[in-house]
Amino acid sequence: MKAPARCWIVVCACLLAGIARGEVAVMFSVDAIEGDDWGAQGISIRLRSPSAATVSAVVEIEHVDLPGSHGALRGLLLECPLLQREDRGWHCDEGLLRLKESPLAAQAASWQGMFQSAGHWSIRIPQLTIGPGSLGLTASAQPAGWSMALRPHRVPVERIDSLIPGGALPADWDLAGHASGVVELAGQSSDPGRLVADLVIDQLNYASPDGRQAAENLLLKIGLSGRADGAGWSFDTKLAWPSGAAYSEPLFLDASQTVLQASAQGSWRPQRNSMELDAWAVDLANTVRVSGTGRVDLGASAIEQLTIVVNSERAGQFYQKLLQPFLIGTAGDDLDATGNLGIVMHFDRSGIEQAGLELSDLQIGDRQERFAIGPVDASIAWDRASEVPRSRLQVERAHLYRIPLGSFDIEATFAGDQLELVQPLVIPVLDGQAALDSFRLGGVLVAGQSPHWQASASLRNISLGQLTAAFGWPPFAGAVAASLQDMRYDDQRLSVGGGLDLKAFDGTIEIRDLQIGDPLGGVPILEADAKLRGLSLAKLTQAFSFGRIEGRLDGDLEDLRLVAWQPDSFDLHLFTPPDDDSRHRISQRAVENLTELGSGIPAGLSVSLLSLFEEFSYDKIDLRVALRGDRAELDGLARDDGGYYLVKGAGLPRIDVIGRNRSVAWKDLVERLRRIQVEGPAVK
Repeated sequence: MKAPARCWIVVCACLLAGIARGEVAVMFSVDAIEGDDWGAQGISIRLRSPSAATVSAVVEIEHVDLPGSHGALRGLLLECPLLQREDRGWHCDEGLLRLKESPLAAQAASWQGMFQSAGHWSIRIPQLTIGPGSLGLTASAQPAGWSMALRPHRVPVERIDSLIPGGALPADWDLAGHASGVVELAGQSSDPGRLVADLVIDQLNYASPDGRQAAENLLLKIGLSGRADGAGWSFDTKLAWPSGAAYSEPLFLDASQTVLQASAQGSWRPQRNSMELDAWAVDLANTVRVSGTGRVDLGASAIEQLTIVVNSERAGQFYQKLLQPFLIGTAGDDLDATGNLGIVMHFDRSGIEQAGLELSDLQIGDRQERFAIGPVDASIAWDRASEVPRSRLQVERAHLYRIPLGSFDIEATFAGDQLELVQPLVIPVLDGQAALDSFRLGGVLVAGQSPHWQASASLRNISLGQLTAAFGWPPFAGAVAASLQDMRYDDQRLSVGGGLDLKAFDGTIEIRDLQIGDPLGGVPILEADAKLRGLSLAKLTQAFSFGRIEGRLDGDLEDLRLVAWQPDSFDLHLFTPPDDDSRHRISQRAVENLTELGSGIPAGLSVSLLSLFEEFSYDKIDLRVALRGDRAELDGLARDDGGYYLVKGAGLPRIDVIGRNRSVAWKDLVERLRRIQVEGPAVK
């Protein structure tokens, strides 16, 4: 036998009305009752009336399928030994509830209730046992509507999670914690029309098996109010996180340092399976506020429209807590920052549609002193397809690897996957200028691609003296002017296709095949070849302590490789140009300071006849250095005795500088150049 729910309630009311007229016992059974998304089977009702004013009642149900895939009840017993009659109905002060099986485990609890008619009843269950916690339930119905209140007290969250279809967290996560508070539902038909929840979840702990998600002793305060409005629900919810810590790789947040609060207002449309967010916000105290609006297609798990607004007046906190964890292993993983920033992003189903960035008084400094910039003010706009206003960035000062940079402005357009300079960027540096004449960037917003750019630039009269001082090198005189064409950055590799041409020391330096891998990373690798032509030795040696040399110098530097800006390997050949007809002279001090690499024994000219001369003539200079790791192999012009000339003498007075040691540790090379042997005067 099957009957709708309202029918058997009416039958019960009639039976109660009938047996109240005298002492009688009645038993009534129903095979099954079905609702829209619930059902009950094996229902029996036993009523016994010892007097006209009292009735004992027992209701047993073998099986109940709960709505919403929330499981089932088995072996339900609802008993009232003393059901008392009032003027308008019946009430039970000491009822008994038993459940053999339920989603909340077996139960044995007391209950109280009253029944006046099919549309007017109430029931209260003070305590259902759920593990170490409890759940109180109150429900009532009147012709105007119904209401229900659930009052969990330290209910284990893992038990609540098991009631949620699919679970709020994966089943293999370790989960622990307690929930307390109240959840109230009300409606006028079988569907709820109002929901109010005020919950506290404390000592919440969870951990994923791979360790990438975890929480420890979280305290969460959740407030939710919702109201049915025709085709859906409008809602207002708030979340506070006053204590505990959470890790979601790579982010770690500790509420004792940064309290989090969140809120959202909007509507849910079940028929369309969509959610409209009229306003939402997440506040991370003293760090950032993120807010916006949006619309989400829940069925397709897709964003239809979403606007995100980010505001932070503490750029340092914003970087440290939310950006730095994603930058570990890059050039941006060890920074100091101050200032203000604002970000606006608008998404549609295809992804980011528009974005904007505002910077005010922003200052960023690398703790390893590789670079610094600021104060910076900027207004940057981007659009996926259409034209956007020019983006502008103003920098008051900066430095890059100890090189100070003056103030400069950047104007560019940023649309689609391209960023392009509107006008050349000119940066004051070392009494000269570094100019970026053209620049085009791509690949930044394309999934699966790495950033790439191409540019042309020039250096104008940059002071060599200030440049060498900035790097702690021996001071050089003069200025550098250069043109860099066809510069490209692709796959974390910088290359200069057109080469780099410098003018210095009255000669030229041509750098070719220049490439730098991971230039701003922890271990940049530079590779290049270079040619030195016609350098003035007089001007070059002014910067060094080994004495004056006159003449011209050529050089070939092949397969240069610097690792973290330190030499790792190269082949260097320095020599006198074959057609050099300039004066060839070398000072006594220079000769004395060129000692044999292996012995470290000074030339000792001061005690010889040649001490009478302050300088000597020479024919050729020739030095070859091959560096491999931490060892350098030395060579020069070959001699029959197995040695080699570094300086081959000529004319009067003449002197030869001869090397015999062919291997030296690179770290000692500069000092051990003094070990070159000077062989005796050859007056011809």
